[in-house]
Amino acid sequence: MTVLTGWLAWGRRRRANKSLFVSSIALALFITAVYVWATLSPAPGDPARYLALYWVWGLCAIGVLLGMAEYKTSPLRKGRERGHLFILLYIGALLIVTRALNMFLYYDP
Repeated sequence: MTVLTGWLAWGRRRRANKSLFVSSIALALFITAVYVWATLSPAPGDPARYLALYWVWGLCAIGVLLGMAEYKTSPLRKGRERGHLFILLYIGALLIVTRALNMFLYYDP
């Protein structure tokens, strides 16, 4: 646990940066969980689920904004330390992968 908190520079973060980081992580985990569920139980041609997942995909944009704000206030960025872009890279990957999954899982010709 000490290694993780050291890598995240948890002790050097201010309250605003901690809340942005936790919000970004929580949003990313929620989106990941929803799309894991959708992948395990697809419903091709279901317009209600397609729109709901499209809305969840839109939460990735909010996650990117939170991640960018976290990055700008991060003590890791100022010291050019490792790990300061982790959340942005993860949410960016979610943005791409979840959109592709939504199109693949719910496409109904």
